[in-house]
Amino acid sequence: MSSVSRRESHSQASTDLPVPHPESDGTPSQVSASTSKQTGRSPGKQETPATGAGSNQVEIYRGAVEPPRAQGAGTPLGGMGEGGGLTAGQLALGGARRADAARAEAAYADIKASLHTDWKDRSITDADRRRVHEQLEKLPPADYRQMLERMEQDKLLGKYLDLEQMSPEQRSAFLAQAERKGCVTREPVRKAPFAPCQPPDVPTLYKNDAKLPASVRESVHESNRLAKRTYHDAHDAYVKRYSEQVMQARSLLDIRALGEPVAPFKVSDGLVYPHPDYNRFRASWSAVPGNDTRDDAYEAVANRMADLSGRMRPGSFWFKAAAEVKAEFMGMEIKGGVEALVTQDGRTDWAPKGGVERGIKGVTVGVENSESGEPKVSVGLEHELHSPKGKDPMTVGISVDSDGGLRADLPVGGGFGSYVELNQKQGTYGGGVGFERKFGKTGEEVKVKVEVGFGMQGMRQERARDVASTQPGTLFGALPELDQGLAWKDIPTERRERMERDGMTPELWREALRRKGVFKR
Repeated sequence: MSSVSRRESHSQASTDLPVPHPESDGTPSQVSASTSKQTGRSPGKQETPATGAGSNQVEIYRGAVEPPRAQGAGTPLGGMGEGGGLTAGQLALGGARRADAARAEAAYADIKASLHTDWKDRSITDADRRRVHEQLEKLPPADYRQMLERMEQDKLLGKYLDLEQMSPEQRSAFLAQAERKGCVTREPVRKAPFAPCQPPDVPTLYKNDAKLPASVRESVHESNRLAKRTYHDAHDAYVKRYSEQVMQARSLLDIRALGEPVAPFKVSDGLVYPHPDYNRFRASWSAVPGNDTRDDAYEAVANRMADLSGRMRPGSFWFKAAAEVKAEFMGMEIKGGVEALVTQDGRTDWAPKGGVERGIKGVTVGVENSESGEPKVSVGLEHELHSPKGKDPMTVGISVDSDGGLRADLPVGGGFGSYVELNQKQGTYGGGVGFERKFGKTGEEVKVKVEVGFGMQGMRQERARDVASTQPGTLFGALPELDQGLAWKDIPTERRERMERDGMTPELWREALRRKGVFKR
């Protein structure tokens, strides 16, 4: 049997190996296993016999075999480079980097398509922004920062983070994503102190670093401005809750239990200096409300303290009508009368008036009763004016009293006149008109005077200080006498007077001792 017949009878799977020729188009040629054994060479290499001796196998001539070309140092062949082959880990790392680069390119292409606009599609929808957000979420931190910078260079980031089109919720989601990716950072958290009515915590703002892309800096600044406004509104709502609790207090002890209102924290603008947008960002930051609204809380405290002590609230007004009769007796004038007040809330108060006056050469000294129970002493200068016909005289004068009142009377003729009153100690002022007429003979004259006017209660300066004070003995200050369990009568007089100014009474002090677990008479 010829060798050709033997080759055809052999199984290709067991004796012949397919080897591509270096110069072929990839079609494998067959190399006999017997030839490998005869030559002692690897079957992966093809031999070109010089003669037909040694084998009767028919081979196809494919030309001379050229040696492989030398490879440059930067382009290793089959994983071979200068100095030898690469490890499996290096090959895997290179493949991973190429895969990451491919994913980043695919993400950028999708982002660019989502943010594309033209004359047919001029706006970016919420679905487009959601798609961009999802693509950015897939990127590792290093590629995320590079992607933002690339989008900024191609003017895509500004379209994505448009301040007018992007909702606050979307902006918040983006910044939270950027924080997870390590692109932006937050300031430390500051908690509000524990207090009744739950004052709000301080928002943790993002740091606005100059190294961030310009569009990201704009988004961070806008987010911080919104956080400042939100905190201001939350603290204002806390002040309103506090004021409502104050107005429901049944005594000064309940107001004291609430404690003074918590001051708002200062909210930082988040700018990291130096910053290229400092002046512009500071101007817009100052435009956001951030004032202290505790004045409303202190006003509520002052009003409730006035209610509990039976005084007029600051800012309230009233109408007044008074009638007075003066009669001479043994060189002195005895006067009596009544005064009625109608407050703005419809309450009516009556107060009797009575006392004596002594006038010597235009100087009058008088003593009369007062609401406090202590006699009120007044000193004044008076001058009686008469009309051209000599009738209906009207007295002009000015006087001061021991309660802090100052009064001026001015005639207008025909028995009519006007008056102005001011009491700096009590924080009241007002005025009105009056009519005065004399009856009887000289030496036995009776004067009748009727006045109608108005008044207003202001905030006394010392009361404004008292309400906001935290000094010992004040409304919100420490009460060491309470901690010591002293009875009301054992408290020094000066301290008692200070506490009475806030409306503290012996009954309230006994209640405070009872709450402390101390029982004193």
